[in-house]
Amino acid sequence: MVALQGVAVGLLGVVVALGCAGAVYRDATDVGVSRPRLWSGFVFLACGGGLALYLSPLDVPIPGLLVIVLAGPALYLFERDDAQHGDEPADPHALPNATDADESARDRRNDE
Repeated sequence: MVALQGVAVGLLGVVVALGCAGAVYRDATDVGVSRPRLWSGFVFLACGGGLALYLSPLDVPIPGLLVIVLAGPALYLFERDDAQHGDEPADPHALPNATDADESARDRRNDE
């Protein structure tokens, strides 16, 4: 019974890892992130590596597995944000997605 459960978890994990990699590839091509295949493969390897460690006979703590699994998507999201906002100079007084109305309200408060 344990072997069947391991196979089921393995198959479901591969499907989830492929789904995450496919979502990253699609998003990377839509947003314009450079090398979408590389990022998709990196996310697949991070998710698959965590799955392989979970299914291995090694005694790996669950928080460590979560760090490994989430490293791929987290690093991709940093790259995605950099691809969208990377060329703009940093403004410490404004949020990245602030509207003109927000900026004019901030300017009025600073003038008072």
